[in-house]
Amino acid sequence: MAVSSNAGAMRRPGLWGTGSAVWIWALLALAVVGFWPGYVRRFGEADAVTHLHAALMLSWFGMLFAQPWLVRTRRMALHRQIGKFSYALVPMIVITCLWLSRIRMSEATPQSFGMQTVILYLGIAASAILLLSWSLAIVHRRDSALHARYMVGTALVLIDPALARLLIATMPSLGPLVAWVSYGVLFGILGVLIWRDRGRHAQRAFVVLTAVFALNFVLINVVPRSAAWQDFARWWGGLA
Repeated sequence: MAVSSNAGAMRRPGLWGTGSAVWIWALLALAVVGFWPGYVRRFGEADAVTHLHAALMLSWFGMLFAQPWLVRTRRMALHRQIGKFSYALVPMIVITCLWLSRIRMSEATPQSFGMQTVILYLGIAASAILLLSWSLAIVHRRDSALHARYMVGTALVLIDPALARLLIATMPSLGPLVAWVSYGVLFGILGVLIWRDRGRHAQRAFVVLTAVFALNFVLINVVPRSAAWQDFARWWGGLA
């Protein structure tokens, strides 16, 4: 990631630039807590694909930590070199996510099929948003303000899956309201970021990301219930 080159941004580091370490740590903590019951606590029971996906995600977090620090210390050559590593890392994250979704779908029972179709959609949608956010960051890599903000989008993708798991484990009575709570938090964060960027050209990055997440939230309540998606899920898991 990078920070805006204008003087105002240098005087007040944004949550998306050289001052990003706090929220990155917060997201990492949320991920550990959220995935604790299903993965961290059962680390030795997880399969190789799950371990690979987790390692790739930790590598991505490592990049999110390193890149702002490299900008802050003016090591731009190294910043660009590490950035090129993402050309392999992000596709690998997406591939392992899809791989895991196929494994989980293949293990679905008649009783769990409905829930697994929802989980399948969530995994594929999260992968698509991650890929889109990263792609937009790469397209705007010469505009440091837009580049950094779209990189924030790649991290915000983690909020729903991590927070939803935490809510399900601690507040199971929420039921279908889990998505409303997790997305409410996400939209709240995006609202703050849009407000902080008021009057700046880079504000449109967070507006675009908000629109993408909003569309996905609508589709969460439509796509998994459709016959076409359920047919796809059976095919994807080799259940057809």
